Amino acid sequence: MDMHFNTDEASAECPCVGHCTTALGDDVCRSCRRTFDEITRWPEMSDEERRAVNRRIAQER
Repeated sequence: MDMHFNTDEASAECPCVGHCTTALGDDVCRSCRRTFDEITRWPEMSDEERRAVNRRIAQER
């Protein structure tokens, strides 16, 4: 299986599902798989940065 992702294949949409666990002290949210830094920086990230986060999450699953 090819694990390379094209920029067009990854969405810039927020992966949040409303059950954040970083508030409970987790470094990585168990629901969306973003780090605390990614969650707090999300509003200021460019679409390409957001796609990169979503590609990393997809590769880890």
